[in-house]
Amino acid sequence: MNRRLIVVSDQKDPYMNHTIEEILFTSFLGYEQILFLWVNAPVVVFGRNQNPWKEVALDYTQLHDIQLIRRLSGGGTVYHDTGNLNYSAISRNGLYDETFNFDLIKATAGHYGLNLTVGSRKELTLDGAKVSGSAFYMKGMRRLHHGTLLIDSDLVSLWKCLKVKDEVFNARFLENRGVASVSSPVMNLSERVPGLKVSDFLNSLIDVYYQKVGYDVAILSIQEVISANQLMADRIYQRHQSWDWVFGETPPFKVAGPGGEVFEYVKPSEMPKGLINI
Repeated sequence: MNRRLIVVSDQKDPYMNHTIEEILFTSFLGYEQILFLWVNAPVVVFGRNQNPWKEVALDYTQLHDIQLIRRLSGGGTVYHDTGNLNYSAISRNGLYDETFNFDLIKATAGHYGLNLTVGSRKELTLDGAKVSGSAFYMKGMRRLHHGTLLIDSDLVSLWKCLKVKDEVFNARFLENRGVASVSSPVMNLSERVPGLKVSDFLNSLIDVYYQKVGYDVAILSIQEVISANQLMADRIYQRHQSWDWVFGETPPFKVAGPGGEVFEYVKPSEMPKGLINI
């Protein structure tokens, strides 16, 4: 019989939630299928091989105290806030079922009369607009499929945090080995279901999951997850906050300065750590 686990975070700290996700992926090997649901305070999350100087409006995030996180998975840059539900589906290789994960979200949306479809980039769309993006990570025998779901997010802040639409700025990057984000029109589910909240959708999603797996699920709090892995949690949490990880892990790139002068960053990890704006 497959052992399944649900963990729902009661924290909004992005560093803590990403720490818990990584612990569940790397250490909770006794569970063959894990569903982790979480909500972050405002934060910009970008892919493992992305360039935050190119992807993020760093002057805006710095001014508004919006944190940055480099995740383990690939994919593009996304904005999280308390109107955005994050889901992580972790499984053993042989049990990995991407269709199951998407159907779980689609079935939950169906309870609210919403018909979501899976796009070519493995995003979920509603009436042609993106409401959920996905990213993936695999290591050893473990697979991770995690995604976002726009329910009642601040879309104005979302676009102010991202540089993907700034063609003049992007043109300054002459050589960039990092993965570039792709701009898509987005919308909140609450635009079609007025008053819909993250907590509503989260509870409905758990009900649908229970029904799909026959209620054969264990439940743990994030406090139980951390207490069993305190040293690992401290180490991962510190890494997520560190300049060396957020900026220093950026792939090499070349960028033109305001006067046209070209700067080459072969090892971004060796840049002055106080340097933010390019």
